[in-house]
Amino acid sequence: MARKYFHITEVVEICGVDETFVRRLERENVIHSITRQKHKLFALDQVDRIRVARVLIDEMGVNLEGTEVVLHMREQMIAMQRQVRQWFRRFDEV
Repeated sequence: MARKYFHITEVVEICGVDETFVRRLERENVIHSITRQKHKLFALDQVDRIRVARVLIDEMGVNLEGTEVVLHMREQMIAMQRQVRQWFRRFDEV
């Protein structure tokens, strides 16, 4: 089974960022962590947000506000894709 939560040291390695970048995104409410047994952890969807934010900011020159907008729009598009897939499944069942 795939892991659901990651420590910040793992996030830094996975996403190719430094802890300062992750903390900045968290401080600006672009990402959110959870605390379990005194450890701050990041869910897989948050790790994905960090990865995309790095590309937007570092490689594409998007500012933090623009990054938030893009991430929100991306989540909406993913939700819409899921909904369309469900409709097609229901249509195929008829």
